[in-house]
Amino acid sequence: MFLINSRRIFVLMSLACVALLGFGIYLQWVVGLEPCPMCIVQRYCLIAVAVFATLAAFIQPWYLALMTKLLLIGFSGFGAFVAARQSWLQW
Repeated sequence: MFLINSRRIFVLMSLACVALLGFGIYLQWVVGLEPCPMCIVQRYCLIAVAVFATLAAFIQPWYLALMTKLLLIGFSGFGAFVAARQSWLQW
């Protein structure tokens, strides 16, 4: 299941990341909220997830696709860890 290249899922994933990044930029520039350092790290992880999801959607050799998918899992896991740590600190 992990080796199946479903382009639609990866394209939708990258579009969702771009939408979330756009919402974060809106909150920063229009609403006036200042992001903390952990929020900035989460944004970088979201950018990396969007880039690697786009690469995973359109890359052809199976070993490069596997590498991009592993990097995608790594960056999304690290972003989730930072978000969980931030929620724990705020609690």
